[in-house]
Amino acid sequence: MSLKIRKIISIFVLAVLVFTPFLKFSSVQAAGIIPLAELGEIEKILYGSVSEKPILTRVDDVEKTVYKTNQSGSILERTDKLIDDILVTTEKSPSLLFLYNTIEWSIKGELAGGNLIQRLDGLEKMVKGEVNKGPIKARIEELYKLTIKGQEMPIKKVETRNKQLIRVELLDKINSNTARRGEKVSYKVLEDIKVKNTLIIPKGTRGQLEITEIEEAGRMGKDGDIKIGFPQLETIDGTDLAVAIQQEAQEKNESQKLAIGASVLGTAILGLPGVVAGYFVEGKEEEIPAGSEMYIQVTEVKELYGIVVK
Repeated sequence: MSLKIRKIISIFVLAVLVFTPFLKFSSVQAAGIIPLAELGEIEKILYGSVSEKPILTRVDDVEKTVYKTNQSGSILERTDKLIDDILVTTEKSPSLLFLYNTIEWSIKGELAGGNLIQRLDGLEKMVKGEVNKGPIKARIEELYKLTIKGQEMPIKKVETRNKQLIRVELLDKINSNTARRGEKVSYKVLEDIKVKNTLIIPKGTRGQLEITEIEEAGRMGKDGDIKIGFPQLETIDGTDLAVAIQQEAQEKNESQKLAIGASVLGTAILGLPGVVAGYFVEGKEEEIPAGSEMYIQVTEVKELYGIVVK
């Protein structure tokens, strides 16, 4: 091997040794640039679940739903546009989610259940007598023009109040013999939640509690033990807000005799972040029925957007 070739090989090896750590670091830094979590959140809002298709196909599908046609640019640019249009609200420009929530609440006095496409179909049929199958951006904008345009409801940034109470109703039953750990149980908000004159959580807003631990009721009077946690509740502008049963909510439940169902004996507040409450269900009565009501409460102070109402 000639001296010249050996020099070239040595330079190449040195370059690999010097730059490989940098390249590894760069790839780690670059990971996660595409906001897949937000893309999944958009899919849940639109369809009710997150797609398992390739990323490009997912972006294509969402764009066709929202705009009818696919947009130009990289996956990152296209995803950022979807996020801006569907999720991001400013005082001068509401997101599509915020605008739709405002329209639906203004007409019906509460939000409906289901994904955004199902809700939009139902509201169009109520208003126009038929469902428009076009892109949802144009459909929401048309509904706005037909219904509440001209009614001033300013968008305002407010700060949530820690410990603010929220009355909710279970939409599904919980049975200590059939429920499973990790199971989600739907509930809905029964009253508009405001900060002063600004609506932040409309009546009808859906949330889910999660069963974190469960023991079946047994013989010899052994009680069923159901522990539940509260994932975050979505506000009118799409912001996730931490909620739970803590002291104030529990005192309200007790004062109004709103222990979940007649079979509940008591509640153990465990005081954990995310706050888990335990409901002890008597052995003879193992079911917490749908329709049962309780108070939960806001457990964080957060800035978000609402609509100013009279």
